[in-house]
Amino acid sequence: MAKQGSKAGADPNPFTAFEYLAYADQFYKTFYKAPTFLPSISWPRYFLLCHAIELALKAYLAKLGATPQHLKQWERGHKLDRLVTEAVEKGLHLTPETQKGIRALAEAHAKFWHRYPRDDGKIKVFVIEQFIPAADELINAVSVEVRGVPLEPGA
Repeated sequence: MAKQGSKAGADPNPFTAFEYLAYADQFYKTFYKAPTFLPSISWPRYFLLCHAIELALKAYLAKLGATPQHLKQWERGHKLDRLVTEAVEKGLHLTPETQKGIRALAEAHAKFWHRYPRDDGKIKVFVIEQFIPAADELINAVSVEVRGVPLEPGA
């Protein structure tokens, strides 16, 4: 958070990136521990993985000086596609496959389909487990940037 009395965007807290990454790690590890409900979609697991991705991207941007106020702005918020584009443009190294995977989750995450699921055949939903490699790559890349070491997924 910005220092007391400072304007949004000024004097970013150097610990913000660590905080976002810690939250991402907690959601990610909980994703691994949550039960699956095959063959139906596990909406809680969907939320956990998408939110871990969002927080990891915000951790990287916070490392570069983005404040929580900046990260909450409408054009970023829960928009995984915008967040991954901004992070990659600012130097985060992710494979094209990982970027594509994160972008594929953007609509469901931004429209809160995991919070208010419906089964009317009008929404395109992916099996969340197929995004584990993308989440692993992202979270480890951000962890190396922020902490200097990768995280242990699922530990």
